[in-house]
Amino acid sequence: MAETVTFAAIGNYDPPALRPALERVLTRHFEAVGGISGRSVMIKPNLLACRRPDDPACVNGVLLLETARLLRDAGAAKIAVIENPAVETAPAVLRALGVHDQLADLGVSMANCSDYRRVNMPEGATFRQLELAQEFRDFDLVLNLAKAKTHGMMTLTLAVKNLFGLVRGSERLAWHLAVGRDYRRFAELLLDIHLAVKPQLNLLDAVIGMEGNGPGSGDPVKIGFIAAANDALALDTAVAPLLGVPELLELQVAAERGLRPEITCTGDTEIEVVRLRLPDPPELEYEWGVWFPARLRNFLRRRLVSRPVLRREACIGCGRCVQMCPPKSLRLVNGKPVFALRDCIRCYCCQEHCPCGAIVPRRTLLMRVADRIERILRPLWSRCRVKKRDNH
Repeated sequence: MAETVTFAAIGNYDPPALRPALERVLTRHFEAVGGISGRSVMIKPNLLACRRPDDPACVNGVLLLETARLLRDAGAAKIAVIENPAVETAPAVLRALGVHDQLADLGVSMANCSDYRRVNMPEGATFRQLELAQEFRDFDLVLNLAKAKTHGMMTLTLAVKNLFGLVRGSERLAWHLAVGRDYRRFAELLLDIHLAVKPQLNLLDAVIGMEGNGPGSGDPVKIGFIAAANDALALDTAVAPLLGVPELLELQVAAERGLRPEITCTGDTEIEVVRLRLPDPPELEYEWGVWFPARLRNFLRRRLVSRPVLRREACIGCGRCVQMCPPKSLRLVNGKPVFALRDCIRCYCCQEHCPCGAIVPRRTLLMRVADRIERILRPLWSRCRVKKRDNH
C-alpha cells in the first residue's frame, strides 16, 4: 500500500498561519498511528547549531514550539525534545532559538541523548549492530522533525538523514572514518538507522531551508512548505525531486534494497519550489572510467572526488575543524587549518561544523572533465551492454 505524504504551502513562521498548516499536514498522520491522546511523544528535531538569529542550520524555533502545542492540544500525556547537537547541548540550542522557556511552560522536557546501547538490527539491514540513543524506546511515539537543507557529503539532509543524530557524537566521527569516501556505504548506514528507529511521525521544515554550503554554513532560502508522513523514507522520496535532487543517493540505495516505498501526495501538491543551489556533489553514480581496471578507477576516485577548501578570509582560526576531523588530517598553522588531503576521507565534517562557513567542498577541474566524459560514454556503454545481453 502506498505511503501518504501531506504538504501545506506556507511562506513564513507566523503562528497564526503556522498552526493551521501544521494541523493540515499532521492530523491525518496522527490518526494513522491511533491518535495522540494519552500517549508519550519524543520530538527528535534537527538542532545542529544556532549561531545567529533564524539560523537555517536547525529547525525553526517557532515551528518546534507550535508542533509541541499541537501535540499537547491533541492530548499527549508527555512530550520531550531530545537531540544530540554537534557541539552544544539541546537546551542551549533551544535557548538560542528563543523557545526554551516557552517549551518549559508547556511542560515539555528538554535533554541531550544520553542512553546509548547496541541495537540488534532488523531483517534486511546491512549493518548487523549499531549503537544508538535508546531514549526513543521510552516513548509511545517518535516525531522526527527534520530541516530541508543541503549537505556537502549526501547532497541533502531530509528526514532519514536527521536520524543520524541518534548516533553518539564520537561514534559519528568513527562512522565517517569507517566509510571514508564510500558515500554509498554511508547511505546504507542511514537506511539501517531508519529501519532500527522507524519514527511513526515525520515532519519536514521546508519553509525556510538552506542551500549552498550546507548543512551548517549555507545560505537561507525560501522554499515555502511543510510536509509530513508516517514513513521517513516516503517523505524524502516525495521531497527530494522538488528540491532538485531526484536521484538522491539515499533513495537510489533504498530502491536497490527494495525499501523505497510507493507514495501518494496530498494537500498542497501544486507548490512551485525554487530548486536549491546544491553543493558540489560526490557524483557517485558514475563509475570513474567505465572501461578502466578497478584499481585505476579507485585511483581516479581518490584523486577526483570533491575536496574541502578553506576560504581564508572567512576563517576565524577557532580550530573546531581540527577537533572534528575523524582521520586527523587537519592541523592549525599560524591560526589557519591546513589540509593533508592525502589522508582526508572526504567526510566533510570540517565543513559541517565550521561556525563561519569558511570551508566548502569544491570539485576539481579534473573531476568536471571526467564527469563530462562519463556522461557522454555512459549511454554508449549501456547500449553495448544491452546489445551484448540480447545477443546471448
